[in-house]
Amino acid sequence: MKRILKSPVVNAVCISLFTAFYAFVFYTTSRNVDFENSLQFKDTTAFWSAWCGFLAEGHQLYIAIVLIAVTMLVVALLIIRRRPYDEYHTTILTHCLVVAAILTLVAVAMFYLLILNNPVGIIEKFTLFIVIHWTTVVFANLTYVLLCRWR
Repeated sequence: MKRILKSPVVNAVCISLFTAFYAFVFYTTSRNVDFENSLQFKDTTAFWSAWCGFLAEGHQLYIAIVLIAVTMLVVALLIIRRRPYDEYHTTILTHCLVVAAILTLVAVAMFYLLILNNPVGIIEKFTLFIVIHWTTVVFANLTYVLLCRWR
């Protein structure tokens, strides 16, 4: 596993594939009438109403654009680095991935509690979970790449 983590190309390919997938999903659901009609939190608490409105207006496309831009920055910085990372850099990457995993586990727990509390609005809740999860992973990877540039 450490051998795989040492390769900047592997990191670039993995983050690119997942970002492309999520960007595709966000793109196809933005301005989609069926998606908009399936949203259920239109008249509830201020947060869920705002989040539902954000999704209903197709603004998840902006989230996709930001994730693509940050991913492109990460990939560019990874491609510029021609040599594999050493043990020190691999340790930093492992720490960044652990932080992303912990934040994802916290998001999973919160998502589960939200669903148990009120199963209405599952699409809005799951979309929020995915946004939090993948944003955390992309920015953890950016942090890693930036930390390794100056060390």
